[in-house]
Amino acid sequence: MNRYENQKNYKAMVAVTLLAVFLWFMVKMSKKYDYAFDVPLKIVNTNMDYCLKYPVPDTVRVEFSGTGDALFRLQFYPVVYRIDLSDVKDRIVMDITQHPEYVRFPEDLSITVKSIVRPQQIVFEMDRCQEREVVVQPVYQVKTEPGFTLVAVRLKPDTVVVRGPASFIDTVSKVYTAPVREEAARFPFTRDVPLQKSQEFLAQYRPEAVQIYFDIQRLAEKEIPNVPVEVVNVPSRLEVIPLPSFVTLYIKGGEKILANARARDFRVVIDFRRDWKGEGKKIPARIDTPLNILYVESKPSQFELFVQRK
Repeated sequence: MNRYENQKNYKAMVAVTLLAVFLWFMVKMSKKYDYAFDVPLKIVNTNMDYCLKYPVPDTVRVEFSGTGDALFRLQFYPVVYRIDLSDVKDRIVMDITQHPEYVRFPEDLSITVKSIVRPQQIVFEMDRCQEREVVVQPVYQVKTEPGFTLVAVRLKPDTVVVRGPASFIDTVSKVYTAPVREEAARFPFTRDVPLQKSQEFLAQYRPEAVQIYFDIQRLAEKEIPNVPVEVVNVPSRLEVIPLPSFVTLYIKGGEKILANARARDFRVVIDFRRDWKGEGKKIPARIDTPLNILYVESKPSQFELFVQRK
């Protein structure tokens, strides 16, 4: 037997095998089977004044009966278990095993719903819908390389609208983001971060994610001279002079922030009514600034007050 005849016999064997597999497959696909799989649970609610209070299962396990080819084709169609709650305003317990007609699938497939496997019952509790705008609280753990510091965290947007059952919305004061973690950061970066949704109540969030900007700068130090010392809450009959009347501030923070820092950005304040204990007693001052800095110290840090009647 030459090489040509071997190849011819091999091709014939392959053809016969493929034909046999095809015929076996066609016979199998023409038989009837029972097959169960999870289909999405779709809730329809056209009443905008009421909404679901608690989460419900995402899927329903449905057992279908039909020929093999029809069941195979079913995998490529949008099959759902559809429940209309538009007329529900309170609480209902539905035995979904008694409602196979709620399963939506193409009728031309010649498939029937044999049974609803699970869950057997679903509790639907409705509440009046309400919405409010709440603050977004970022959750993060950002560590910088030595010599760098995180100077600011900015969100866009910094508020979101939460819509859901009134009993839940009344208790919401802020919404948290998913955690952001970064190690050894040395450059500013931005992350799109989803919100942490309530696991107890069913609510909608607009938008569902926010953008967080982490401003990382090189750590720097600077001295601010000639910052005046103020004395507040002084009785009108008295004249009070702080000694010394000007200080030098030592500050640490991001290099871009410190580059623009001036004496006018700081207040060194002594509260006379609260802190003064009598002549000769040194008292501390409070340092206020709108700048986001890591550390500030005044030189000197203790002051005497010269007090006299007007």
